[in-house]
Amino acid sequence: MSNVAEHLKDILIKFRWIVIGIVIYFYGILLKNEIFSNASKDGLMINSWDVSLYLLNDIYIIVYFIVPIVLFISATIVLSDFNYMTLIRLGTTKKWVFRSLRRFWSKTSILLLILVFMSFYLTIGVPFSWDWSQYSKSNISHDTLGEIGLVFTAPFVAFLFQLGLLVLAISILHIFLSLFYVTIKKRNIFLIMCAILFLGSVVGFKLFPEEYAFLSPTTYFTLKNFIDSFNYPLIGLVVLIGLFIIFYLYILLLDINKRHYFQSIKSYLPHGIYLILCLTGIVSISISADPSKDTILDVLVLSFQGSNSESFSYFSFFYYSIVFFGLTYLINLDISREIEQIGYYKIIRYRNLEKWFWSWFRKFLLKVIFFLLLLGMFSIIIGAIVGLKTNFDVTVLYVDWYTILYHFIINGFLQITFYILSVFIISWGKREASYGLILISIFMVLMLPGINQQGVIPVGLNSLVNLLEHSPYRITLVLLIANIMIYLLIKYLFTKSFKN
Repeated sequence: MSNVAEHLKDILIKFRWIVIGIVIYFYGILLKNEIFSNASKDGLMINSWDVSLYLLNDIYIIVYFIVPIVLFISATIVLSDFNYMTLIRLGTTKKWVFRSLRRFWSKTSILLLILVFMSFYLTIGVPFSWDWSQYSKSNISHDTLGEIGLVFTAPFVAFLFQLGLLVLAISILHIFLSLFYVTIKKRNIFLIMCAILFLGSVVGFKLFPEEYAFLSPTTYFTLKNFIDSFNYPLIGLVVLIGLFIIFYLYILLLDINKRHYFQSIKSYLPHGIYLILCLTGIVSISISADPSKDTILDVLVLSFQGSNSESFSYFSFFYYSIVFFGLTYLINLDISREIEQIGYYKIIRYRNLEKWFWSWFRKFLLKVIFFLLLLGMFSIIIGAIVGLKTNFDVTVLYVDWYTILYHFIINGFLQITFYILSVFIISWGKREASYGLILISIFMVLMLPGINQQGVIPVGLNSLVNLLEHSPYRITLVLLIANIMIYLLIKYLFTKSFKN
């Protein structure tokens, strides 16, 4: 009886792959007829690569057919294979993840072979050539392969790149799901994550703006979307390989004492998240820049342009808030801990509160300078990597490059110093970090349009867009006066506290 059941199961499995092949075939016929129709209408010659690559790069069959099948295979393997008996037999969770990946590809490889086979089978009767066809080179609006032809000199190379991209992206997807389930061990949450990945794929290619397209999973499944999202394909490969390395490092950490590990990195987690957000903003702006006209310094300007009373955009406003107010909040946490640790021993050691203040405050100032230089260097390096012009011309602002650098470093330093001194006063008076967050919220409100029209309120003045309305040296003067006044207030509070 069991042999009969196994035989029926094998028949159903084979029938399933046959159905998948039939669906891909008939959909490919529709695409092939569309290519013939468009080429005939424009009087252009086509070859077999047009049909093959057109099918492999069709976003609809990828999103609504291939991705759901891949997610189903991955979820089925993870849920059925992960159990404590298997873990005991294998010895480590790391070995289970690699075994899961092998089992995943033992099934998914059939899907990939069917897709590739159909992409070639549909070319029967179509002229063959090792070069791009007239249709691929035409740059007409309905041609999918025009941009691919501009990047790859030969269609066979593009085909190999497409296969490699699919293998790498699908592998990373399964590794992510495996690690996610190993971490949470909750079936319902795991299935919700699978649904989120599918919906993210659907929403990603329809609604995500070009500068955020790299966040959509579908970007990494088709060569066309890959090239559209990354002006320089090498950047996209770096992103994928970077994800693979991160997941691999996490796999290596699966079997260590997680509680001890997470306790050791807990204090660095906010700083890590903050740095990732800062770098993500710079990378997204670099990717969306135009290599034909934008320069490496334009990345710096576009990343840290901020907002003022006349020029406002949500992305610039929130990214400024993340970078500068985020840094202020992290420093505010350290300030609160420093204030909590103050006692008679420290007062006796430093003899007065002002010496105690400068003993740790100067370290924060050095960190601020280093952080600004790091942001500037990273913006320029990423701009160079994505292929922007490597000169110091500024095309997005009619301002000299040395004025940009002066404003970014000098006024940026003075602005952050003002933020830090302001939150220190609040923390000193209230002795709670939450009040510093309230002050930061007030600063954000003061940056909204129509409030600081004269540029006299020392908030957001280091936004590069302010150079369109105000001299950088005037901004320096305003920030210097504001810092001196707030420092004198701190000295007064120290004197008052010492007398009490």
